[in-house]
This record gives sequence, C-alpha cells and structure tokens, in this order.
Amino acid sequence: MAGSCVVQARVPSDIQAIANQVINASGLTVSDVVRVMMTRIAQDRAIPLEIFRPNAVTLAAIQDVREGRTTPTTIEELKAIAEAEAPNAAT
Repeated sequence: MAGSCVVQARVPSDIQAIANQVINASGLTVSDVVRVMMTRIAQDRAIPLEIFRPNAVTLAAIQDVREGRTTPTTIEELKAIAEAEAPNAAT
C-alpha cells in the first residue's frame, strides 16, 4: 500500500455530532468511514449512487408533481418568494 495522507473536511457541528454517533455505534471511526468511501470511489471511479438517493421529503415532492398536486411557478415568482422569506426582508 502506498503512503497515507491526511484528509480534512469542514462539517457543521450538528451534523458531525449526529454522524459521529451513528459511526461510533457501528464500531467504526470517522477515519474508517472516509477510508472505505475513498477506496470505493477509487475502485469504481465514481461516487456511489446511493449517496444521491432522494430522502422522504424529496420523494413526496416528486410524487406530488407526478400526480398533478403542484402549481407551476415562474422564476420571477420564486425570486419574490425567496426575497419575502429572506431574514433581512422588510416586514
């Protein structure tokens, strides 16, 4: 095996705390998980697709669109919604 190197990543502390609990409960370390993931990516020459599997909220939104339970929205309408919901928006 070739020499090793250090990999660093910035992760929000709340996400790190939850992930660490899951990882530790499985008997692994964060280094183990990163090593396994990097090895898999190197072997497959691709990021594992299961990482991109939609969560329950996204699946429900997709189903809503397929079943016609949504209203078409223009980009201008989306911008207006985003501006109205922005933290610094005037109330």
